[in-house]
Amino acid sequence: MKSHVKFSKGSRRSARNSFASNRGPTVPPMKDYTPTRNSRRPPFHAEIEAASQMALDSPEFQAFVRDIVNMPVEMAPNVAAAIRQQKWKIAPNPLAVIRTAAHQEAHRTGPDNA
Repeated sequence: MKSHVKFSKGSRRSARNSFASNRGPTVPPMKDYTPTRNSRRPPFHAEIEAASQMALDSPEFQAFVRDIVNMPVEMAPNVAAAIRQQKWKIAPNPLAVIRTAAHQEAHRTGPDNA
């Protein structure tokens, strides 16, 4: 038994009539891309960059640890290790990332280094 399915041509005609000039649907113009991230650097980015170039025992680095990071000078090696990890570069709050990583590094290395 053959079964023929016959489609109605009405649907094709109605689609043809719904578009102007028989060209098909109009495509909206491409939107300009605007990045969602702010192009400005987060606060203290320049200071952290400068501190990453300083020697660990320099008075400038110890002042950075004490005054900007607000941690005791004894945590300077851990702060330096946290800066070397470079996670702070993509963080919205880089000082918080450095503080957290410094505490984690101190916990990892033990009480003699913290």
